[in-house]
Amino acid sequence: MTNLSKTKHLFAFTSPRTIEKIIPEIHLLTENFEGEKWTTQVQGKFYENLFASDFFEGESKAQDTELAARDRITRAPKALGFVDLKPKIALTQAGQQLVSDKRVSETITKQLLKFQLPSPYHTDKKDHFFVKPYLEFLRLVKVVGSISKTETALFFLQLTKIDKFDEVVSKIVKFREDKDEWKGNRKVFVEKYFEDEIAEIFAEEIASNNLDTRESKDKSFTKFVKTKKQNMGDYADAFIRYVRATQLITFQQKTFRVIIAPSKIQEVDFILKNIDRNPILYKTEKAFKDYLFSATNILLFNDSRELLTSKLQKLNTKFDNKLTLEQLKDLLEKTEENIKSKKIQETSLQLKNYKEFDDIIEVFGKIQKREVPDPPLYLEWNVWRAMTMINYAMTVNGNFTIDTDGVPLNTALGNKADIEIEYDTFKMIVEVTLSSGNTQFNMEGESVARHFGTTQRNSEKPVFCFFIAPKISEGTLAHFFNLNRLNTKAYGGKTRIVPMNVSNFIDFITTAKNTNFSNSKTLHSYLDNIVSENQVADDEVIWLKNIEKNLKTWTTLSKM
Repeated sequence: MTNLSKTKHLFAFTSPRTIEKIIPEIHLLTENFEGEKWTTQVQGKFYENLFASDFFEGESKAQDTELAARDRITRAPKALGFVDLKPKIALTQAGQQLVSDKRVSETITKQLLKFQLPSPYHTDKKDHFFVKPYLEFLRLVKVVGSISKTETALFFLQLTKIDKFDEVVSKIVKFREDKDEWKGNRKVFVEKYFEDEIAEIFAEEIASNNLDTRESKDKSFTKFVKTKKQNMGDYADAFIRYVRATQLITFQQKTFRVIIAPSKIQEVDFILKNIDRNPILYKTEKAFKDYLFSATNILLFNDSRELLTSKLQKLNTKFDNKLTLEQLKDLLEKTEENIKSKKIQETSLQLKNYKEFDDIIEVFGKIQKREVPDPPLYLEWNVWRAMTMINYAMTVNGNFTIDTDGVPLNTALGNKADIEIEYDTFKMIVEVTLSSGNTQFNMEGESVARHFGTTQRNSEKPVFCFFIAPKISEGTLAHFFNLNRLNTKAYGGKTRIVPMNVSNFIDFITTAKNTNFSNSKTLHSYLDNIVSENQVADDEVIWLKNIEKNLKTWTTLSKM
């Protein structure tokens, strides 16, 4: 049970980073430990199983395995009603629906809309909270039209009670007016706003000189503001990510601001009209659990047969009136998947002949400056756009997902390469990451090689791999350099992994554009040259310098 008495603004679930990642984790928990008590011993065993799983994406094994297990389960999975831990571990009805992998966004939507503060899971003796945060986030986006991550951090987090809604809206309006009038550096403007809002939110702590932070022994006001700003930014990011999983919100193409998804406006209007804003004050934890664990006690737009059939008709989807509501939902899900496939095809066509080249370069710049809402996702998506733009592959499949408006939704699953490309005479996979240093090596070193090996074993054609990151770490470079030189049975023999930083990759696609690259055999020859140089280079640094030296002439060199 969490005590909210000292909490001054809304908080969000920052672990896991993407809500869909709890699905295999709660499945693993209940498959192995259902019916047992949630003891420290069980927590340790669960974490050991999790760490050994093929979907675990942590950098390294946690020192305190029991604490790490609680971090994974007692936050989002428990608070959103997917698992029950008392008296014994059990998968709830909502959890069963989630792990069925059927209409995941609908299940997530219903559980997020139920989340409220206070609750029997989150006590609030000082009455700081009276709100359903995820419901009010949708309402706020609807009312103000769009919202940035900065605005979410500065103002939405202050919406601790529903009667503060109008005040939060007013603050956002004033922030925008002040920003338009500001003539100086925008970063300075935002920093000053954070300082002022934090001073207001934590006025009591500041007045009593209670400026301790868990992260540092520095008790200065400057450090206090910096820490609170970072925390607020993390919570804003987490709120946006979790609501994004409902597919009810999306991002504007150029500004990357959060908006109501154009294809979901009716659904959002239905929610805002029909879901009670007021949290329910439960007398017992059992009554709360009965409400939270149900998969059917929140009605959405698609739970109305009349509204659902109307939507199918607008989408020109034919159906038999004898179909059950569940069958109609299945049909809608299939229809929306077809819409997404068409969006991918449309995007691919728009990329031909380098029409989107300038935009692709601009997005890379924004990714490096962290000016996009989900940098890892947008890096994956933008590299896919670049490889599609080059235009001479048989297929270029990005394993990220998009929403029905064509906007990137989720990165590729951990058991798949980020991008898979097939050319006439070879195949290529592309792996991207924003990690750096030892984290990059720990998180990517084995998985990239494993994905290469899986692809090579299933292919009659030779396979190559581009590994793209803002900066290639020394450990990662050395690892791939040596794997390319050694026969490793687990990876299908010698690997062919080519590391490039983002600037290198931009040079690579720029050269393709400037020289009218038009033959995949040219690319095949170039990749063969890189691998051959790997075999004779004295060390990995020399090899990387050779790769970088030839990027602006690679289409010419490969013809020699």
